[in-house]
Amino acid sequence: MSEVTLTIDGQRVTVPAGTTIWDAAALAGIDIPVLCHDPRLEPVGVCRVCAVDVGERTLPAACVRKAEDGMDVRTQTDEIQAHRRVLTELLLADQPPVSRREATTGDDGLYALARKVEVGDIPWPDDSVRAARGQDTSSPVIAVDHQACILCDRCVRACDEVQHNDVITRTGKGYSTRIAFDLDVPMGESSCVSCGECVAACPTGALTHQFPGATTTAGEERA
Repeated sequence: MSEVTLTIDGQRVTVPAGTTIWDAAALAGIDIPVLCHDPRLEPVGVCRVCAVDVGERTLPAACVRKAEDGMDVRTQTDEIQAHRRVLTELLLADQPPVSRREATTGDDGLYALARKVEVGDIPWPDDSVRAARGQDTSSPVIAVDHQACILCDRCVRACDEVQHNDVITRTGKGYSTRIAFDLDVPMGESSCVSCGECVAACPTGALTHQFPGATTTAGEERA
């Protein structure tokens, strides 16, 4: 198998041809933040948080861009840091006041990214502007908060590629776009088998475990 050698943040890395920049960086111990990417799943490059500088006019997504021989990759320039911060701020501005995932398991990936890129105060929009997508608690074990969804498609890919259930898709357009189950029925009425793979894949509070009688009102509010 042929190999390519590239430089990532000054470090020479040799990987098999066809390896993505993100995978090459990971092999070298270099952390490139992601939201939509999960190493178990086919990369799609929709969140753009993993954008890097390869000396071109635009910043490619490291999770989908293939490493090239002689490529000089920079992952932490001021431009890239600003790019990630703005993307994170835009995603946070559309989140509900309390992250259910942060409140229960404390591992909301979007909140973790916000801390990593040092997001400051954000002028949150009026709640009436953001209330269209709603929640779905029809499943006895999985709660769906469409407002917390960042449309990264990790749940869609996990359901399809890992479990091969093909239950989750997208529906709507523009701001009303959201995940859907089967032919857009409530999750509890769909063919979902409640395996929990989508919850494990979700990086935000959009898909979380729910238990009868449990309370989830306490949580980390947006600063």
